[in-house]
Amino acid sequence: MEYLSPRSDEFLKSKGRVTTLGMFIIDHYAIRDENGNEIMTEEESIGGGGVFAMISARMFLPPKQCGLIIDKGYDFPQKFINTLKNYGEEMIWFRNRPDKTTRALNIYSGSKIGEGHQSFKYLSNRINLFPNDLILNPSTPFINENENNLPEYIHLVCNIERAKLIINEIKNINLKEINKINNKIWNPKLIWEPMPSSCISSEIENILEIISNFLIFSPNLIELQSILGITSSSSNNSKNNPTKKDVENSIKILINLFSKKYENTNIPCIIIRSGELGSYTFSKNWKGWIPPYYDFNKQYKVIDTTGGGNSFLGGLAAGLLISNDDMRIASIYAATAASFTIEQRGLPSLSKSPDGERWNDDDVWRRLRELASRVEKVNSDQP
Repeated sequence: MEYLSPRSDEFLKSKGRVTTLGMFIIDHYAIRDENGNEIMTEEESIGGGGVFAMISARMFLPPKQCGLIIDKGYDFPQKFINTLKNYGEEMIWFRNRPDKTTRALNIYSGSKIGEGHQSFKYLSNRINLFPNDLILNPSTPFINENENNLPEYIHLVCNIERAKLIINEIKNINLKEINKINNKIWNPKLIWEPMPSSCISSEIENILEIISNFLIFSPNLIELQSILGITSSSSNNSKNNPTKKDVENSIKILINLFSKKYENTNIPCIIIRSGELGSYTFSKNWKGWIPPYYDFNKQYKVIDTTGGGNSFLGGLAAGLLISNDDMRIASIYAATAASFTIEQRGLPSLSKSPDGERWNDDDVWRRLRELASRVEKVNSDQP
């Protein structure tokens, strides 16, 4: 299987950046005491789906091949600046803002962070990112006259309304011909991770209307079933857990709905993230399962799944760039990236060794190749 080792500098010079329109968030946490009262903790951490996505893309790419905009308020902790710069200063653009950094509260129903049901609310103003932020004045450091480093893949985690705004803004950029940067036409490939608030059956028509604008559409299984208004049909499962058949049937329903309504329109690649089952990729060129790196027997290695889905899609974007849009290969990159994020709370650590970079003290390329060998076995009976 090709593309399972770092690509040459010469190859990467011909490629653009992997970027995100997800915002940076400082996360705060609240738990419940024995009487159910909300208690604020003192902990704060780096958050935001875009951050997890880009750090995961960085696992496989040099910093200059990634792009992360961070709107930094006057209250931005120095420790977070140090942590982020360790991943590579070339990938981060700190933009100063006059007010507070975007902050959010994660509220858990249990007595510990990560325990029980989670709810979420913003504590300060948000600054949503749009395509113009990546390429237009005030000049972004992501544009270099001497290199082809325009954003080539853009990850977005957003609701339907904002997804439409992003699509229209790119169309307007093309219409006004302001996308001719360095004498190159900008035609980025979009990876949409829909927000849970948009994954409801009443939004199905709106979703079908816009998904052809994306290279990748990737809800998780619960979100897809909510969009379709269905539940898992596995009655022979004592725990009522979903099965692979449930995942594949859900994708078939979505595709049939789309095909009936838009007969002459190409459907994007659909990747369904399904927890312990792994992920299922449905594309023109390949359909199949990618097992999770930590299977049912190694779930004790999973510490916190927060950011796992975001990391999956960041790794996917890196894999797409490296493999020239090979969906099978890219899906293996995705699952590998997610495995590093769920091993601890927060972002994975990056360190240097005589043998190269180490993430959580492991070699990402070794883990990637290990997972690839397992994928061969899982899908050996598929065409």
